[in-house]
Formats: sequence, C-alpha cells, structure tokens
Amino acid sequence: MSDVNRTGVPGTRRWVTRRLASRALARTAIAGTAVGIAVLATLAVVGSAVTSDATTQVRRAQEITRAWNNISSHINGQDAALRGFLATGGTQYRRSQLDQTIDSARSDLDWLQEHDAIDRVELDVIRGAYANYSRIVVQIMAMVGREASVQGYAELASLAFAPLRDEVLENVRHNDDKLTGYLAGVDQRTAFQRMVAAIIIPFCAVVFGLCAVVLVGYQRRAERQAASRLHDATHDPLTGLGNRTLLGERLRTAIGNTDDAGEPFCLLLIDLDRFKEVNDTLGHHCGDQLLVGVAERLVGASREGDEVVRLGGDEFALVMPNTPDRAGALEAARRVLAALRQPMDLDGITVDVDASIGVSLYPADGTDAPGLLRHADVAMYTAKRAHAGVAAYDPDQDQNDANKLTMQSDLRQGVSRGELVLYYQPKIDMATGQPSGMEALLRWQHPQLGLLAPDRFIPMAEETGLIDLITTEVLDMALRQVREWYDAGRALRVSVNVAARSLFDVTFPEQVVAALERYDVPPELLTLEITETALIADPERANLVLERLRAHGVDISIDDFGTGYSSIAHLRAMPPHELKIDRSFVMRMCTDARDETIVRAVVELAKGLNLRVVAEGVEDAGAFEALSALGCDEAQGYHISRPLPPAELAAWLETVHENVMVA
Repeated sequence: MSDVNRTGVPGTRRWVTRRLASRALARTAIAGTAVGIAVLATLAVVGSAVTSDATTQVRRAQEITRAWNNISSHINGQDAALRGFLATGGTQYRRSQLDQTIDSARSDLDWLQEHDAIDRVELDVIRGAYANYSRIVVQIMAMVGREASVQGYAELASLAFAPLRDEVLENVRHNDDKLTGYLAGVDQRTAFQRMVAAIIIPFCAVVFGLCAVVLVGYQRRAERQAASRLHDATHDPLTGLGNRTLLGERLRTAIGNTDDAGEPFCLLLIDLDRFKEVNDTLGHHCGDQLLVGVAERLVGASREGDEVVRLGGDEFALVMPNTPDRAGALEAARRVLAALRQPMDLDGITVDVDASIGVSLYPADGTDAPGLLRHADVAMYTAKRAHAGVAAYDPDQDQNDANKLTMQSDLRQGVSRGELVLYYQPKIDMATGQPSGMEALLRWQHPQLGLLAPDRFIPMAEETGLIDLITTEVLDMALRQVREWYDAGRALRVSVNVAARSLFDVTFPEQVVAALERYDVPPELLTLEITETALIADPERANLVLERLRAHGVDISIDDFGTGYSSIAHLRAMPPHELKIDRSFVMRMCTDARDETIVRAVVELAKGLNLRVVAEGVEDAGAFEALSALGCDEAQGYHISRPLPPAELAAWLETVHENVMVA
C-alpha cells in the first residue's frame, strides 16, 4: 500500500503562494512597527534634546543674571556706604562699613570672565570703571582721615559711579531680554513639536494597531501550523490515527501511570492477513479503503482511554489501560478481532477481513516500550503462524521459534533504528581495468549478533512483508552514497537488487524517481537488478513496471542469468540493459567445459541483443583472462575486491590506478 499525497500541483502552488504572501505581510508588519518605533524614538530624542538644551540655557542665563544682580548690589552698596560715610563725617563705624564694600564685586566680575558670559572688551571697560571708582573711594577715605576737604572727590565719585551703574544695569536688562527671547524660541519649537507629535503619534498608533493585528494573526497561523506539523509528525495521514512516534509516547505515559497507580495495561499488535492480495488484485485505492475501514473498526471496538495507532503498512497497535490480567487482555483482543472480521465493501466488492493479533502485558511481558513492542511482535507472528487469530506472549514457547520470531521483531525494529548498512563491491571495465560501477550489497548490523549477511534475514523479510520497507531504505542509502561520490568527482554507477514484489507495485517507478530527485542523481547512474524468477509470477505487470522505469532512464539488469526457468522471450518482451552471468558458472568455467560453454553462450547472446554483460564471482586471474577473451564487458568478484564499506571503498578507489587489471 502506498500513502501518497493526493493534493495536486496547483493546490500546492496556491498553498506556497499563500504562505509566501503571509510571510511577506508579517515582514511588512514588523518593518512598519520598527519604523513607527523609530519615529517615536526620534521624537522622544529630539524633544529630550530640546528640553535639555533649554534647561541648560535657562540655568546659564539665571547664573549670569544672578552675577549681574550681585555686581549691581555690590556697587550700589558701596555707593550707599560712601554717602553714609560722608554724611557722618567719617565715623569709625561708617569707615568700617565702607571698607567692607570696596572691591566686593570683583569675584562676580571674575566669574563672568571665566564663563565667557560677556564680551572681553566690554568686561574690561566695566572692570576699569569699577577700579577707578574704587580708587576714588579709597582716596576719599584717606583724605577724611587727614581732615582735608573732599568735596571735589565726592563729586568725582558720583561722576564715576553713574556710568558704572548704568552699564551694569544695561547688562542686567540685556541678559533678561536675551533669556526672554530664548524662551520664546523654545516655546515655538515646543509648539512645533507638539503639532508634529499630534500628527505622528495617532498615525503611529494606527500603524501599531494594524501591525499588531497582522502579527497576532501571523502568530496564530504559526501556532496552528506548528500544531498541524506536530499532528502530522505523530499521526498517520491516511487513517488519521496516531503513528509509531505517538505509540512510543503513549506507552511511556502508560508505564508511568501504571508505576504510580499499580494498574497493569496491555498492548495489542495487529497485522492484517492477505492484505497484499487486496492491493495486488483490487489496486491500491481499495487497499487504502480497507485500511481506513480497519482503522474505523478498531476505534469503534476500543474503550474510552484506549489508544489506536497505525504503525505503517497493514500493521496497527492498540494500547489498553486498566487490563488487569492475561485473560482480560486475550478477551479484549478476541473482541477486536471479531469486529475486524466482519466483511467489508470495497467499491462494490465484498472482502473478508482477517488479522493476527499479538498481546503483551506490562509489566509481566516487558518493563519498557521496546520490550513490550518486541514481545507483542513475537506473539503476533505466533498467532499468524498458528492461524490462531490471537496469541499472548509466551516466554516458554519453543526456543527455535522464539529465536526466529525475535529475529523478525529485531529486524522490524532494526530497520527503523537505521541498523541496515550497505557494502559496495566494485565492478571493473575489462577493457580499461578501471572501476565502472558498484553493486550495493545489504548487511544488518545487529546489536548483539554483529554483522549479518542478507541470507540471514532477507527470506524472513520477504515472509513478513518487510522487504518493501527494506528495498526503499536500500535505494535511499545507495543514492545518497552515489551523490557523495558524484560531489567528490566520481560518476560511479550503482546497482541495487530489487525484490520480486516491487515489480508488481505500480507505484514503485514513482518511488525510484522521487529518490533520484531527492539526491539529484542522474538516472543513468542507477541500475536495478532483478532475477529471472521474479518475472514468472506476473510477467504482464512486471513488464509494465520495468517499461516505466526504463522510460525514466533507469537501467535494468537480469541478475543470476542462466539459473532461472524463465523464457528467453522475456528478453524480447522486456529488453534489459545488461545480463549478469551467475557466479556458479564463472567460478568453474576454467575447469568445467560445460560451464565455459554456458558462459560463452550468454556472452554471445548478450552481444547479439546489444546488451552489457557482467560476470560475477571472478575469483582468480584465470577466470578474469578467460572472460576478457570471450568479450565480457565487466567483472566483479574477490579477484577484484571484496565488498567494502564506504570508508574502505574510498581508499580502494584512490589506489586502484596502481593495480589496473587489463588482460
């Protein structure tokens, strides 16, 4: 079954357009908000600068005014003291008062000079007038002490005092006028700022409001999209049920609740029987309908608080809290199975539905989620093999079967954990001796058993239906490696072995094309190897799939040619690009004349059909030379190189030019 996205390209384009428009609107809103903030900040800075400048100027004007007022007070006090001194005939008391006033304005005059509060020339004139007046006063005080006539000096003092007083008063008035003018200018600037603010602030408020609406809307859309992505990441798009990720979360939650409350729960692992027959006979559309119908029945048969998930393909799981014992779990599983076994209508065709259900309990059958899943998987395969419908995990079952079932469960888990690895066996162009491509050979890096060859697990994968998932994974890994070689400057063709059931899957060509596009690999760098026997079951459908692959530019190779029972007519109906001579003939061709004749015949047949011919199992130089003499195009085998992991293969490619093998 293939879960495909049924949204058309125009719909996708509209979605992309709306998303881009939404992002552009959000960016515009953010930019508008930033501009508004910048404008208000500018207004605040300008207003603050004007206020600060006005404050500084007013404070300076006040200090200057105070200095001039002090000067005016001092010289007026000195003049008053002089008049009192003369009126009393110069008593000692009046002399003391007058003496205290002499030169009392000097400190304020010095302050004016230090702070550049008045033109230097004008200040020097005032200083000179003040010094002259003070000198006259001192002379008057000295003459009164000698009882001399001071009438003339008193008049002279009055004449010196009057212009000094007027000059000081003029500066006081001038400073007041200057301050008044400055304050009037400040008022004008403040009024202008208020007018600008009265215009800009409402505008910015409107902009902020609009931007807030846009940003809140965008945030809500982003939250909805995040919730949608989370839902998509934890739910199956076809049935709407939770997926394997959600199952892991629910199992961990159930384990935590059980540990807290002490109430056991059970896990049902459900695998549909003969689902492939529905897919192959009625098509994937009916297969999808069947899966959706099964999902609805599982939900209908579950209790409140149960969790139904689809693990992938035709496999489902059901977490059932508050299941106290094994008998209750088996009863629940039989109830679910009875609901599933009702006939189902698929496009007017009535189909009988059946399933195998494995049961495991917590904590009796496992203390963590992986253990529960693995044991439920073992129980499910026990039910499937015994045609029992339902089976609970039994640790006392036959050890060989247990090992096999455990291995099946380990393989299912291992695929999802990324334990599959690819080794690559080089092929040599026999004319040049240079590498012409690689065959991707699958290995399983089992956590306990180590590196396993494909004959240890591929037959089991074909039995259980895991082969489809493995084929997809191998294709993905191989093309990713080809992309790395291509980026490193090596355009190496890779051959990938394809399971027989892939030839009957009409969606397989689209899967291959999608993988090529995902890694941007030219299709001519991919060869799919199939066996002769794979064509026997349904030649018409296989030829249709292969023709579509050829149309996409993918090469087709017939592997182990000469060992099957298919007719040579298949080569005419479905012409491949290459034939691979089986190793059993190649390894004995130098010692067995019949094998040498078979190899020669295959080479001549391939040449006559204009096909590339590859010999596998080349173990020694004699076989290599014999194949070269027959005109074989390519060879692979231990004489050239064992299968190598990518890191060792890179080193082999660097040194291969030193060992060019040309017969």
